[in-house]
Amino acid sequence: MTHPIILPQAQVERIENTLDELRAKTRATYVFLADISGQLINARGSTGTTDITALAALTASNMAATAEMARKMGEQQPFHLMFHEGAKSNIYLSQVGNSFLLAVVFATEVQIGLVRLFSKRAVDELLVLTTEYENVVSQTPAMMESGFSSALDDALDALLPPKSKFSGDPIIIR
Repeated sequence: MTHPIILPQAQVERIENTLDELRAKTRATYVFLADISGQLINARGSTGTTDITALAALTASNMAATAEMARKMGEQQPFHLMFHEGAKSNIYLSQVGNSFLLAVVFATEVQIGLVRLFSKRAVDELLVLTTEYENVVSQTPAMMESGFSSALDDALDALLPPKSKFSGDPIIIR
């Protein structure tokens, strides 16, 4: 089960501003940021009847599949960009750091070069935010483990009476 990503309000606002700017400059129908597990972080624009949550999960699966393709082809790193062309709409996907992906959904009339240029700029901006997040997450297990260990020791000490100094017999609690 995935847990929701909780970001500080300042980061949420910076993400929203970046996505709004990207959508406006590319004339995209909508844009979204998701984590690599497919959890939607934020979406901007008009999604209409599209189930954006499902689309975020599918794009993450797509990125994972192409990462495996890259590995099978002998690439040292996963592919970091993908483009899918449709009859009415296109989608341009970019890897953002190790943990996120950016999607731009746009009409076929919009030039791919425009989307590519402004997506690259948005990825660079989002990379600053995602790097901060990834650093916190990478340190969390170590912080949790050390805190958990000492908290567990304290809790056990509080529950179990100390051994008697006068007797070597264990104390049995029933």
